[in-house]
Amino acid sequence: MYSRGDRLLEQVIQLLKNIDTSLHYYINEFGAAIYILLFLMVYFKTAFVILTFLPGDSMVFASGTLAATGDLDFKSLFMLFVAATVLGDSQNFFIGKQLGKLNSENHFLYRLTSDKSIGKAKDFLSDYGRIAITSSRFVPLMRTSVPFVSGYTGYEFRTFLSYNLIGGLIWTTFWLTTGFILGNIPWVEENLFFTLMMVSSAAFIPAIIGFVKQYKKKKEALA
Repeated sequence: MYSRGDRLLEQVIQLLKNIDTSLHYYINEFGAAIYILLFLMVYFKTAFVILTFLPGDSMVFASGTLAATGDLDFKSLFMLFVAATVLGDSQNFFIGKQLGKLNSENHFLYRLTSDKSIGKAKDFLSDYGRIAITSSRFVPLMRTSVPFVSGYTGYEFRTFLSYNLIGGLIWTTFWLTTGFILGNIPWVEENLFFTLMMVSSAAFIPAIIGFVKQYKKKKEALA
């Protein structure tokens, strides 16, 4: 039997998970306050590894399509999304750094993360270094795990911040501009949900390519 609090929490989670497909409704509902909501969504997604389920690419893309129709302001969206990604990743970095100082993998925040995703993030960071920080935003799970692992392993924050800013600028520019350009196409506007499904699927392409390359390397090593 669900309590009233459980039902309310479930409704809030569903609202947050589906905000990208319901943006037009929330614009009418909240007005200018929608910018605050969008900022917080991206910030919380990047700041806490346990909130990776929140929409990211698809929400920025959807915001771009609404900027194309004049419902949202492109420049305001660009600034707030870049700020949210940089601040969120920095928060995530310092959470990892604090846990690294404690040297405690038993901390509840560490236990709530996936050991597999953390392990992959460590390998990704070790193999590609600064490039990993910039490109991780385009790889599902890595985008939240890499900042956390960077802090946990004692990576220099100034270097992390510089390359994280570059990644945030590229990521925001790509998805927001793509949404803005395609938002002028009637079919995209009329089939936004289907378009967002394709966008969400496209985000997994880098991960699939990486998996295939890793599989080939293992196969060649065993040959």
